[in-house]
Amino acid sequence: MQSTLSIPADPSRAPDFALSDHTGGTFRLADRRDVGTTLLVFFRGHWCPYCRRYLGKLQANLLRFQERNVLLVGVSPEPPSTSAALVKELNLEFPLVADVDGRVIDAYGTRNGFSSVRSLLPHPAVFVVDADLNVRFKSIDKNYKKRTTLRTIFQVLDELGAD
Repeated sequence: MQSTLSIPADPSRAPDFALSDHTGGTFRLADRRDVGTTLLVFFRGHWCPYCRRYLGKLQANLLRFQERNVLLVGVSPEPPSTSAALVKELNLEFPLVADVDGRVIDAYGTRNGFSSVRSLLPHPAVFVVDADLNVRFKSIDKNYKKRTTLRTIFQVLDELGAD
């Protein structure tokens, strides 16, 4: 599936998108409107040990996210088949979506500018998108070894009263 993307004029609005997920279905951010908060987690790929560890930590805290009505969504430039293998290997219970053309990575400003222009490698990043599709928090880590802490994420969610 070719990604679809809609860039809002208001910079506090989350760019809407539709991407194929690891099951072959389609995830549309707009479908989350009036439903609940979405935590978009941009990661480099299945091959990255730091990404794998972070995805595992997110999975270990999935119940805490669900209690706050927060849907986790992992975003990477890898194809759905690679994401499906990663979901199985790490026993993930949240969707991973495939931004194979990099349009969503670019729209959210997470492309790693340190790598080659043709690379779709994103910086590790976290975006909290509320039920009105507003970006309420973002963290883009330029150091590939660092990730936004779960403590920070839960603090932000609790301050926002995520639901």
